[in-house]
Amino acid sequence: MPRRPTPKFTHLTEAAFRATSYDVPLWVNPNRRHGRWNIGGGDPTQYMTLDAEAPFADLLRHEDLRTEEEAAHYFSTLWQLQIDSGAIVDYSTFDLAEAAGFDAAALVDDDFERCQAEAQWLVSHNARGVLSPSAALPGSINLTLFGPRVSVAWGTKVELASSVPAQKLTTGRPPSGLTTRIRYFGQPHPLLETHLAQVQRDA
Repeated sequence: MPRRPTPKFTHLTEAAFRATSYDVPLWVNPNRRHGRWNIGGGDPTQYMTLDAEAPFADLLRHEDLRTEEEAAHYFSTLWQLQIDSGAIVDYSTFDLAEAAGFDAAALVDDDFERCQAEAQWLVSHNARGVLSPSAALPGSINLTLFGPRVSVAWGTKVELASSVPAQKLTTGRPPSGLTTRIRYFGQPHPLLETHLAQVQRDA
């Protein structure tokens, strides 16, 4: 098997969003459970998105809340974070991931094992985070940051790489109609299917 090239990095300056059921958006302790890009009990990993709807989609998907009535009873706090970070790996499209030697399907697979292994490989090459397609809300982009982060007041001049300006936007229900656009566990990902069909046509 040919050796993979080292990952290419980009600098990301972007607003990101996260929804939580607790009073802080970021943490320094290990994640308690497995996630797509982390193994439970390992180094802290911060999950967020580049739009304000996808965090709610992730939560509803995880809780398997599929109807408007179920979603209407779910409350969460939406945070906005100002990201200014180098060493970000861009797998934001299936094409970019495959060009880097990573299987596109793994990015939205219901089994997280391949992404967890990829995260370890990226961190071993000093990556600080990764952009990837949202598994929950097709068309949205996730941002995952590796390692501990601490939220600081919005507008703060950041001097430490681990500090991220954050502000609480709202506490409330997910947007109306969101459940009809979520890709739940066990369902196909329409953008992945389009990508794979294009690859097959080009072969």
